[in-house]
Amino acid sequence: MDHVHLITLSDRASRGEYQDQSTPLLAEWLKGQGVQTVTAALLPDEPDQLEQDLRRQVAAGTPLVLTCGGTGFGTRDTTPEATRGVIEREAPGICELIRARGGHPLAFASRAVCGIAGHTVILNLSGRPAAALEQIQLAWPLLAHAVGVLRKESNAGGPCT
Repeated sequence: MDHVHLITLSDRASRGEYQDQSTPLLAEWLKGQGVQTVTAALLPDEPDQLEQDLRRQVAAGTPLVLTCGGTGFGTRDTTPEATRGVIEREAPGICELIRARGGHPLAFASRAVCGIAGHTVILNLSGRPAAALEQIQLAWPLLAHAVGVLRKESNAGGPCT
């Protein structure tokens, strides 16, 4: 996979009150998997800003976008709703796998979603750095497969039937 975009959602980190720990941890792991380019954005928990960045990545043809944070029960946790505003088709099995195999007792409390917009796969991850790393490790084989299928379609010059 040549490019992954990471979006970390945190009101406190975006205001400089807390250091984003998810992005460096995930970027290092992704580069270890052979990802050539990892770009990142740090945003407040604002669904409009998230949707704008997601749409920019889809328009640019970014193969995989990972969001970190905003998947819980808090009133500002709106990452799944913003993601659903962008994706065209959901891919629920990836989040089902993460919830079923996640090692944390609260894994099933995640409202995360995964889906496809254009030729981009978007996956919501936990805001906790260790959980986000575990989740991407669990999902990586499926994500690599999904991105590979979409890349073949985009390089074929038209939709696949």
